[in-house]
Amino acid sequence: MNIDDTIAAIATAMGPAGIGVIRISGSESIAVTQSLFRPSRARLNLHQAATHRLYHGWIHDGEQPVDEVMITLMRAPRSYTTEDVVEIQCHGSVMVLQTILKLLLDQGIRLAQPGEFTQRAFFYGRLDLTQVEAVSDLIHARSRLGIQAAVNQLRGKLYTAIEAVKEQVAYVAALVEALIDFSDEDEEFTHRDDCIQRLGQARQDLEQLLASAERGKIMRSGLGTALIGRPNVGKSSLLNALLREKRAIVTDIPGTTRDVIEEAIQIQGLALRLIDTAGIRTTDNVVENEGIERSRQAWESADVVVLVLDASQPLTSEDERLLEDSNPHKTVIALNKKDLLPHSDLAWKDRLEGFDAVFVSATHGEGMDALEQALFRKGTHGDDWTHEQAMITNLRQQQAAQEALAALDLALEGLEAEVGEELLAVDLGSCLHALGKVVGETTADDLLNRIFAEFCIGK
Repeated sequence: MNIDDTIAAIATAMGPAGIGVIRISGSESIAVTQSLFRPSRARLNLHQAATHRLYHGWIHDGEQPVDEVMITLMRAPRSYTTEDVVEIQCHGSVMVLQTILKLLLDQGIRLAQPGEFTQRAFFYGRLDLTQVEAVSDLIHARSRLGIQAAVNQLRGKLYTAIEAVKEQVAYVAALVEALIDFSDEDEEFTHRDDCIQRLGQARQDLEQLLASAERGKIMRSGLGTALIGRPNVGKSSLLNALLREKRAIVTDIPGTTRDVIEEAIQIQGLALRLIDTAGIRTTDNVVENEGIERSRQAWESADVVVLVLDASQPLTSEDERLLEDSNPHKTVIALNKKDLLPHSDLAWKDRLEGFDAVFVSATHGEGMDALEQALFRKGTHGDDWTHEQAMITNLRQQQAAQEALAALDLALEGLEAEVGEELLAVDLGSCLHALGKVVGETTADDLLNRIFAEFCIGK
């Protein structure tokens, strides 16, 4: 990739729409647009036009008009990439967009690679790597809380928190390096207690960030929610009731669901990835057994589990085994078919001690609100997730922060044990390097390339 090139790409989704946008960035962006643009104001020249304004006119192919457009002009460095940027807003016809893009490429500029506009913003220092990832998270957000987490990160909250930790560590590292530089003058390390206090505060702040990782992952990706139970207790009906639509096939024949089905809903701004699984039972059917094995895998990996039991029938041995294998801390029991319950009380309710249980009727859609509330409480542990805070949101950030914490622990141990300054400098340097990886200052090029490759072309 050559960042000196001028690049262009369609920035909006491909498909008929009211408006489509083509983005151009680089030193030739204004010139190539001017060569195709016929402004409504005859004397307008984009080279002299004011920045951050909209200009009306037509894109022409020679003397032939192609489309009526609005041109947005953003001069460097006040643009997304910090380069000269032009955006052409045209009608959202795929053919129109592709025609205008080809006219631009015919002027000698090249098609942008996936994520290249954002990559330039990163390269020129407008965004750090956590903000880059936030851009991607915002594009793919599936819930209100997912948007909130991405926006907080895009505003630099995680970067600011990491920089605060780095500042404490860098201060101590500078003192240690000074002692090494003047080691022949027999200077004593008189700031040891202050350094221990600073690194202790840095450790506390870093631990707090790492504690947010699980919450950040769930806000970003949603709460994996597996619906499990023996056959014919109503798991597929419950999925349909939660979705408020018929998504899964429902019959009275045990073993109808042979594979996992995944759908998503939103509860109080939190995305839940609902996974309907095959009924778990003992069977000789090879195909059904494969579905049951996938059910167990979904059960094991889920953040929250809905164990569906038939409230109208006595517990079976299969129900008992499922209860025994369930973790009450992440399981909500849905007592289905309450409309068929022969008595007002449940004969085996004492067997549910320690579990959150909700009566529902999937067929009639009763109890869905109560079940959703129970799932939300279970997934969030009853905490308030609506306040703004710095948060680690993916595995890459988490691993780098854990690496920084391990190095910080070694430095603290070394300070307290009064080891040599050279050893301290190594541990402090490792900590700073790992913190730099979180925000992209010391991240390997191959990893950066993989991150940007996941972006769409035009962003």
